[in-house]
Formats: sequence, structure tokens, C-alpha cells
Amino acid sequence: MTEENEPLISKHSSGISILIRVDGLWKDANNHSRNGLFDKWNRDLDAIWRELARDLTDADYTTKKEEFDGFDKKLGESGNFKDTGSDDFKLPSKEDITARSKQYRTLNDKELFLKRLENKLGKGTTFDDGEDDDFE
Repeated sequence: MTEENEPLISKHSSGISILIRVDGLWKDANNHSRNGLFDKWNRDLDAIWRELARDLTDADYTTKKEEFDGFDKKLGESGNFKDTGSDDFKLPSKEDITARSKQYRTLNDKELFLKRLENKLGKGTTFDDGEDDDFE
């Protein structure tokens, strides 16, 4: 094989770096969700998508991207994010409460979608070593 036809393969795998980066994003997403910072939580989930989507086949990417975009469509229908913490000390309106509830449920679903995708790609909590250990 001539030098110009040789495949370009890195001497170092970025796999561990990617996992560390995704772990940091999950931690950020957890903190932002717990603090009611829906806009930041949503951006964390988008960043996780970018990390995971690169390992999808073209066909899977098209299908999963359509499903992923559906979450943003739902979020857009629920209005702008109005994160917790207000300077004016007044109670939120019924409409704001309803919108935030819809946003929260949609962000939860978006997060679960990404966690399942992460597992499907072999980067999450599921592990298969290829052996059948039934412990019988």
C-alpha cells in the first residue's frame, strides 16, 4: 500500500476523552435540571446529542434526528423558557406554570431518549462482554 493510499488512523483513541466529556455534560444537565434552569438543561442535552450522534449510521442518524428534533418542536410550542428565580417576587401565572410543566416533561423525555441512545451505542450503563453468564 502506498503512503497516499494508507488509511489515516490516529495512534490514540479519543474514546475515553469523549466519555469523560459526555459524563461532564450529564453532570451539568443534572445540576441545571435540579436548579430549574431549563434553557441550560436543554443546551446540555443538545451538546450530548452532538457527542452521541456522530457514532450513528447515516440511516440511524436520519431516524434519530427526526425524533430528537420532535422534542425541540414540542418545547417551541410551550413558549420561551422562564427559569426559576425571579427578581420581582410575584407568583408565576397559571400559564407560566402550565408551560414550565410541559417543558419539564419534554426535557425529561429528551434526556431519557439520549440516555437510551447512549446505551444503544455502548457508551452508557449497559455492558455486554459477549459471554452468557447466567450464574447457574
